[in-house]
Amino acid sequence: MVAGAAFAAAAVLALVAVPDAVAAGGNGPHTYCRPTQSCWPGSIAWSAFNRTVGGRLIQVVPLAKPCYDDPSGEACQSVQAGYYDPAFRSKTPGASEYLNWETCGSQNCQIDLVAPSSGAPLGNCSLGRLSVYAVNVSSTLDVTAAIFFARLFNIKIAIKNTGHDLSGRSHAPDSLTIWTHNLKEMKYEPNFTVGQTSSPAFRFGAGIQTFEATAFANANNKSIVQGDCPTVGIAGGWWAGGGKGPFGPIYGLGAENVLEVTIVTADGLARTLNDASTGSEADLFWAVRGGGGGTWGVVTEVVFKAHPIQPFVLALFSATLTNHSDPIANTIMKEFLTVVAQNQPKVTALSAFGTYTFSPYSIGGRYLFPGSDVGLATKTAQPIMDIIAKYNTSFAASSVNINAYPSFVAASANIPDGNPYGFNALVSTRLVPKSLFANDSSIATLVDAIIKGYYLNNPPDSPQAGIDLIASIAVTIDASGPTDVKNRPATAVHPAWSDSYWHVIYATGWTKNLADLGLVPLLEASISSAAEPLRAITPGGGTYLNEADPNEADWQGAFFGSNYPRLLEIKNKWDPNGVFTVWKGVGWVEKQDSSEYCYYEQWV
Repeated sequence: MVAGAAFAAAAVLALVAVPDAVAAGGNGPHTYCRPTQSCWPGSIAWSAFNRTVGGRLIQVVPLAKPCYDDPSGEACQSVQAGYYDPAFRSKTPGASEYLNWETCGSQNCQIDLVAPSSGAPLGNCSLGRLSVYAVNVSSTLDVTAAIFFARLFNIKIAIKNTGHDLSGRSHAPDSLTIWTHNLKEMKYEPNFTVGQTSSPAFRFGAGIQTFEATAFANANNKSIVQGDCPTVGIAGGWWAGGGKGPFGPIYGLGAENVLEVTIVTADGLARTLNDASTGSEADLFWAVRGGGGGTWGVVTEVVFKAHPIQPFVLALFSATLTNHSDPIANTIMKEFLTVVAQNQPKVTALSAFGTYTFSPYSIGGRYLFPGSDVGLATKTAQPIMDIIAKYNTSFAASSVNINAYPSFVAASANIPDGNPYGFNALVSTRLVPKSLFANDSSIATLVDAIIKGYYLNNPPDSPQAGIDLIASIAVTIDASGPTDVKNRPATAVHPAWSDSYWHVIYATGWTKNLADLGLVPLLEASISSAAEPLRAITPGGGTYLNEADPNEADWQGAFFGSNYPRLLEIKNKWDPNGVFTVWKGVGWVEKQDSSEYCYYEQWV
């Protein structure tokens, strides 16, 4: 790999004539060159670089631009048809799954098909915080060339696979994106061996998405850990931030199932990391598993443990309130949360996954039990069925379905992906320790804090409380942490995962035209305050790095916990010049990265 890196560097240097000031470092380590400045490469340099990467350089165009150019044209109709489809959005470097991460202040290129303004002009289409160029990488050699070119011209690097990052870390304005989405290798290795240890495993290119990996594993009569969204890149940032999902209670988090990683580090070298790694590479292998995506280098390939296919019992439950303004809604929410909290230790002891949702508009959720004992699943879910029966007259509709399936694939086919895409979205979250489930008093404190958070997110007299599209967004609680906390591999995953039953997620969202009403500053402030009651009763706790408030004040403690000092030491060893710097990632310093100006600009 060293020879390949040297070739890529030589190719870039040979093809591009670079002024001495730029080659020497230009604007400094964190003050990046922008397209409006003389340091920005000209067309000759970009063309030379494009030849170096085999013609895979892309000039980024926002996904919705055809609708600004010709709203009635075929290209716009194609965009409109797929605008809210996460798979469609993931296929271009010119889109994020969440529109606010395409936006910089008032600069964006959005359309609104949910609440369109009839006859209103769309305005100007701009890149917002999207990159200027992207490299559709096909190998580690392409990655190396992109790193050297960006370093040569002092251009910010962004790393993107699908664009699901809820803190916008896969986008940066005025940057060069290393786009890994089309690294699609899939290989089953029945006897993957590291040292003296051999086990079945799957080797995935960084662009593989969950639905692709799941189908491939199933075709090989195996299963793999995964997230809850089928279009998330399973080999991308999901596992790097910890990787929660429905297999968590049985097999642990995604990061804990990674056996090997191929990564191109800031020096442009491709490295293979696994349990046989020694010295500083062993430290890096620890850090990349849970220490956050986009921070340590560009991952091109990951090897995951393969697990046997097994049956599951899926319990689905939901109820929609007839009148969300009825005071009974608060009573129902409180009793529902109390019941699922009281039930949680029993559910976790069965290695079952749980997720629960609530708002004054609805309650719902599901359990996923390993095995085929429908009777046990029904007995465990009975307290929830009792709540739904007790308040049946207050529900416009309700349902409970409990069925056995021969595999996770069969069970998950009955679970809709309820996550919205093609909208603007922010979350605020917290892990809840097991101590708060110890008795009725601690559970009451927990339930009150969670409900208070909903109303801080949607204050009764606020504009958003009167908009059903926003106020109906449910609080989600995931119980996906590992059941076996004593035999987990050493990774950089936040230590709070070992002592937590729940991950509580507050969310808000908006459309382009709601943003034009001036609501965004209110929504940003409300979502950040939503988790405050939980922070108050979980001192020293944490959250899930991949689903967290980008405005989290105690980000070092909340995202990394006691691991942060060691992570920072490793970061300084492997990336002393901050080539890979992301918002509130390891090594981040406030307002020291000139490319992050969009985080400080409100939508106006």
